[in-house]
Parts: sequence; structure tokens; C-alpha cells
Amino acid sequence: MNLFDSALLKIENYVLNRTSDSKIRIEAANRGGNSDNALSNLIEKQSTTLQEKSLQDLKRAILAASSPDQPEWSQLYQIHENLLIDDHLASVIDSRILHAKRTSIKFVDDAGKENKDVTQLFERPWFEDLIEIVIGTRFRGRRLIELYDLNEDGELETITEIKQPWFNSKLGIITKNPGETTGWNYREGIYANYYLQVGKSDNLGMLSQMAPIVLAKKLGMGSWLDFIDKYGVPPLFITTDREDSKRLEQLWNAASKFKSNNFMVGRGQEKFEVGDVSGAGVDPFEKLALRADNMMSKRVLGGTGLTDEKGFVGSVDIQYKLAKDRFESDKLFFKYVFNAYVRPRLVALSPVYAPLKTYKLDWDNSESLSVEAQVDLIVKLGDFFDIDPTFIQNLTGIPILGIKDNSAITETKPKGDNPGKK
Repeated sequence: MNLFDSALLKIENYVLNRTSDSKIRIEAANRGGNSDNALSNLIEKQSTTLQEKSLQDLKRAILAASSPDQPEWSQLYQIHENLLIDDHLASVIDSRILHAKRTSIKFVDDAGKENKDVTQLFERPWFEDLIEIVIGTRFRGRRLIELYDLNEDGELETITEIKQPWFNSKLGIITKNPGETTGWNYREGIYANYYLQVGKSDNLGMLSQMAPIVLAKKLGMGSWLDFIDKYGVPPLFITTDREDSKRLEQLWNAASKFKSNNFMVGRGQEKFEVGDVSGAGVDPFEKLALRADNMMSKRVLGGTGLTDEKGFVGSVDIQYKLAKDRFESDKLFFKYVFNAYVRPRLVALSPVYAPLKTYKLDWDNSESLSVEAQVDLIVKLGDFFDIDPTFIQNLTGIPILGIKDNSAITETKPKGDNPGKK
């Protein structure tokens, strides 16, 4: 950032700090979805580059991001992006986050009574993005959320994440370029209601700890590709008793074209043999990849039972219980972040979210039964209680035209029976 930009930024902060916060909120609510003034549009964006990373790169990245004086996250952010190319790692992380996304929510008052109208306000794509960002801090470290963009109805349209290199959590500022020491203060002043940092400033995320094994797997996969390139195609051996250079040159040219022609023509005592390539050579690479995947599963899900292709029912059930502890921990973490920090910001952002003053988010952990299970339960309860047919119809979706009268069914005796005989 040059001196001119720095001077403009100081003037902007001076004006904004002396502007009524309510006036800014009113202007934001009347924008109709225009987020041109959001800080996410004022920073200088950069292209994403995916380059080969090594343990030396990881050491330098962690050293820069954990600096107590001037933390710089550009290198660590690029390493995290590189690690998530691994499909297995991305899958197990998705399992953690998707479990929270697919769990129903409800908004209740202090007495536990749900307000379904408030709950429907959060059946929006931005809410799922919020869950992903908040729970994702456990893997990628501290993150910054922008709550700014409203639609014509005054509802939050989208949320935006300020990427990690573009904010300094030590100084509490959003910078125009990564690594700068001047910027917009997102913790104090007029921007405090629109930006939320999730995660501690010194939290580097679980990916930083898992990086060595993921990088080792990538190195092994690269070596595997080199092995396939060198030894994956069976070699061709040519034996001849000719020693003249002209014939040797002819055989050389024929061998170089053997793959496209798929045949060879020889003469005299010449022999052509295709070598045998067995699969024993790839065994070390497969074991390394399998070991790395198992270690990722254990770290993220607590075990390998949910990702193992040959898991048994009993062991998978135990592994799910271990993973469920992590799922519940994620949900508790998000619930706290939303009620403590997101909820007051939404109330200040738009009148649409005014009911959140008295209603808080809670997870709806009640399990929904299938239609067959519901019918079976109704039959069992029907032996002891009179059940409202309207309730059954609404519950199962089966139209009920009336109640059958079973009192007309009487016992009939066959003709000619002797009453005295058994």
C-alpha cells in the first residue's frame, strides 16, 4: 500500500468513526443487495496458485503465521489449499461439516417454545455457508466472516469470508494486500457489527498438524507415478546375432515404434520378448497411501471404521459413536458462536431479525420415523388409547375416510354341530 492509499484509508476511517452507526445500518438495509462498499470488494484479490509443497515450505509457513510480532498467513493459506486437493482428506472433513449441515435447527425462547417463522428465516444457503466456515476453523485456523449483503426484503443475501492472508488478527485489521500493517479495523468502530472473527488468533488449525502425513502421501503418489512411467509398461527385449550397425539401427527404429504397431518382424536368430511386470513393485506405494488415509480418518473422525471398505457392523457402530462425539462437539461450538456473536449482529443488521432478541438457536436432535415405523407405532398405541384420525392422516399422509365398525362381526357356528360335543 503506497503513501497515497494509506492517507486515503486514514481519512476514510476518520470519517466512518464519526458517522452514526444507525445511519450506516439504515443505508445498508436500503441497499437492495448492493455490496460494492463492503470491505471484501476493496481488498486486492490474487490468483490462486497450486504449487508443489514440501516440509521446508510447511516449516516456513508455520513460522510466519505464528510470529508474535507480525503474523503472516499467505504461505500457510496456500499450503492448506494444497492439502485439500487430497480427496480422502477433503472427504473426512466434509463428513464432519455435513453432519451439522444436515441436522435440523430450531429457534426457541427461554421456555423452550419454538418459533417456526424465525426458523424459516434461516433455511437459506448463506446459513449453510456459515456452518461450513465456523466449523472449518477447527481445521484451517481463525477465519473472518463478513455479514453485509442484504436483499430487497432486508434479509441477509450472502456472507463472504475474508481470506486469511487479508486480515491481521493481532492488529484486528483487514488489509488491502496480504502482509500489510495498516487497514480497516474490524473489531472496533462502525465495522464491528459486520465482521466476525471465529477462532483464536494463534489457532493454526488441525491441517497444520496433519500436513506432514498428507505431504508424505503426495510425495508417495508422485513417486508412484514415476514408477508407472518407468516400469508400468512392459519392456521389450531384442536378441540378435547381427553386429552390423545398419541392422542394429533398423531394430532400434522398429523397437521405438513397437507400441503403435504392436508387432515386430525379425529374421535369422533374432528374438523379441516382452518383459513381465508384476504388481509387487507397487505394494510399498499402496501401503503408504493406505496408512496415510487411515491416519487422516483417525484424526478427523476418531477411527477408520466409517471410511474402511471392509468394516464390520459391530466395529462400524463403535466407530460411529466415536465420530458422534466429534459431531456433537462441532454442533455445540457452532451453537455458541451463533448465539453469542452472530445473533446480535443480525439484530443490528436488519429489522427482519428483530425476533432474535428473544429466540436462540438450538439443534433439533429428535429422530424422524419412517412411514412404516409410524404406522407400527400407531397400531401398538391403538390397543391402549383412542387416537385422533386427523392426526394419523397428517402424520402419515394417508387419507382416512372413516372408522370401521368391528362390532358387527359375530361368531358363527357351522350347521349340524352338536352343542353337547366339544
